Amino acid sequence: MDERNKQIALKVIAVMYFLTIISMQGIVLYRQFALGQEIGDFEDIAIIMTINSIFLISALLYFGALPVRKLKVKSILLYYLTFVFLGSVFTYAKYNIFQSPGLSFEQLFNKLKIISAIIGLLMGFWILLSFLGKKRIDKELE
Repeated sequence: MDERNKQIALKVIAVMYFLTIISMQGIVLYRQFALGQEIGDFEDIAIIMTINSIFLISALLYFGALPVRKLKVKSILLYYLTFVFLGSVFTYAKYNIFQSPGLSFEQLFNKLKIISAIIGLLMGFWILLSFLGKKRIDKELE
């Protein structure tokens, strides 16, 4: 394969990957709202989508597809707080809007601690991968 054919193949793969993720999300929404299924009935799809997204971001950082500039502590902290806020909102909505018993404030606070720890670990892992990817690219350029 020459470079032009390779670029076309990579674009087709990227579009198909994106369409697959969007269709999986559509299936989840259809099953939840149109069919009225419980969240546990399609939790396996949600887990696959989550793990797939985590590995996708990791690979994009490591192989240099996402350009990494100098990481500033302010921007890392802002991303962390934004992700914690979004995770908290989604968790609140999942348990207090879409499920009937809901969570008490103490249970919600315990979920917030878990969300904060997981996001911290993910961001640390992604920062490490971006650093290693940058070193790998610099080494290849030498």
